[in-house]
Amino acid sequence: MTNTTQVFENRTFEDFDDRDSAALFSDVEFRRCHFDGCLVSMTQKPNLRTTIRNVSLIDCTENGCSIGTAIVENAFIENLKAPGLFQTFGAVFNRVTLRGRIDRLMITNDVLPSVLMVEEDRQREIDTFRHANAKYYSHVEWALDISQGEFRELEIRGIPSRLIRRDPETQIVVTRERVAESDWRQLDFSESLTSFSLNFLLEEGWPDMVMIAPKRHRKFPLYLEDLQLLRQAGIAEPD
Repeated sequence: MTNTTQVFENRTFEDFDDRDSAALFSDVEFRRCHFDGCLVSMTQKPNLRTTIRNVSLIDCTENGCSIGTAIVENAFIENLKAPGLFQTFGAVFNRVTLRGRIDRLMITNDVLPSVLMVEEDRQREIDTFRHANAKYYSHVEWALDISQGEFRELEIRGIPSRLIRRDPETQIVVTRERVAESDWRQLDFSESLTSFSLNFLLEEGWPDMVMIAPKRHRKFPLYLEDLQLLRQAGIAEPD
């Protein structure tokens, strides 16, 4: 079988701006490339989302980039350096693996709404993508594999936990139901972020979330202690 994957090595990509394109980017591998100021799938219309399929990033770096409401399928990222926080807004994932040394990453199921909208329209926009994303995930076997990732920071918001492959020792599932029914505020957490995350889960109304002790964070032992405390208290789901 002929390999049709296009490979880029040691290249720099600057100021790529993908908006309302409904484009398909597929069958590409980036090795030791740098991305600067690149934006992908910046749209508030589900039918204009960009699709990223069969794409790999290996030993790459990024600065000032973000992914909007893209559909990301069969993708692989190994070792990603980022000086700031790399974020995705409203993207959906199907068979996406994050492996190796990855810096600061936040994945949220909610779109970043247009700042000039009135509050009612902003909420309608958020709800539209929440519905579209839920419909997409109803046909997904697994979305993300973070089990072999060595993160400096990782936060995942609103992605169904059942679709996330994880390391059960450092990445646990807590459900809204168990948090609401427990007396977790009496627990002696080592880090305030743990309490903030549990409060956030209750406020947002998600059914569950994955809480992570990132292995490359300087406070990794403290975060791990808090996850173990949640297990001992019966708040974390059994693996």
